[in-house]
Amino acid sequence: MTNSQLTAASFLSRSIEDEQRRFAQEAERLAEQAARIAANPPAAGRTASGDLTRLIAEATYLLKRAVTIEAGLEAVGLMGAETATTEQ
Repeated sequence: MTNSQLTAASFLSRSIEDEQRRFAQEAERLAEQAARIAANPPAAGRTASGDLTRLIAEATYLLKRAVTIEAGLEAVGLMGAETATTEQ
């Protein structure tokens, strides 16, 4: 493995760890928001559709980020496999 590969794998791993931390914080915030919506039904003359639409949009965004994180983890794994193969 070259130093640039090591650096790229290390950088990607750190980046993924940071993204996982942010993802967990945002997922927790989204869960709290969902709980608030569930605990506070809309008042007369107001619908929950706007709240639910925003909640669904944020959940969709988090799911897309989860896929990106998984792809990054896969890339780090492939870098490790390539290194193991190259070193043999």
